[in-house]
Amino acid sequence: MANPPHFMGVRKSWNSWHTGNLWEQPGAADRTFEDMFVRKFLQGTFHNCLADEIIIKRRHNTIYVALLLLRRLDPQKYYFLLGYTETLLSHFLKCVVKLEISVVPRKVVYKYI
Repeated sequence: MANPPHFMGVRKSWNSWHTGNLWEQPGAADRTFEDMFVRKFLQGTFHNCLADEIIIKRRHNTIYVALLLLRRLDPQKYYFLLGYTETLLSHFLKCVVKLEISVVPRKVVYKYI
């Protein structure tokens, strides 16, 4: 079910999930910086192809990144960029990074009813 952006955190979950904000848990700033780095890296890699926000979820030692991309490139280029991104982010962040990609024909539009 689609919700407008102002319901983020009310009806939907936040765009980053991690346990860095728990009481006396070290590394909250590191996780926030890593999330910002991942977002900037993906915006540069998939330039003018992002249809919506980037969702980052951390489970154990794996980072899952969900993307909605526009259908602007050939499928072979998307597969190359997928492998390129997973490999470099796994090397930079020193943990497994998995990308979950969906390709849509045009940008997602929120309708207020």
